[in-house]
Amino acid sequence: MINIERRELRDIVIAAVVLVLVFSYSGFSNLDGMVASLPAAVLGVAAGFILHELAHRFFSRRFHHHAEFVLWREGLILAVVLAIVSNGAFTFAAPGAVMISGRADLWGNVQHPSRQKYGIIALAGPIVNIVLALVFVAAAFVSTVFAPVLLFAASINAWLAAFNMIPVPPLDGSKVFRWDRRIWIAGIAVPVALMFLI
Repeated sequence: MINIERRELRDIVIAAVVLVLVFSYSGFSNLDGMVASLPAAVLGVAAGFILHELAHRFFSRRFHHHAEFVLWREGLILAVVLAIVSNGAFTFAAPGAVMISGRADLWGNVQHPSRQKYGIIALAGPIVNIVLALVFVAAAFVSTVFAPVLLFAASINAWLAAFNMIPVPPLDGSKVFRWDRRIWIAGIAVPVALMFLI
């Protein structure tokens, strides 16, 4: 069962709204294009970003560690600034993160997740994005009317997976890279390939 507190829900909603805006932004001279892109951005972010973060929470709690999404205000500002400076060509997709706390044993000693568990928890989010990107691409072949919207949503998810797999802390890729470099290579190669195909 997903038990989200009010503050955590607020942080996720704020982060999602900002991501929708930066993914749909393509310059002040193209505000009509931004409005036209909003439905696809909402679909891509609502599915991709939110489920990505919930996947981290789910696996962390499966390993009996506390996990909650925390908004990163500097990341939000950076996302907006980079979107404006690049005219929407680059999206900084880290407006927050799921913070994982160690669990205490009977004697009060705090036990942190192992390198493998950290890697699995980190990989869960990008895997969700990869699966969603593939689902959206498949749906675009079935429904040609909604193909542009579905392909844009797919590209958002491919980017979320690829960006998060960059092996730089605090991104997911750094934890996966420390755990198993072969898995990290597969984890970043697949979304990058999807981005080129889409």
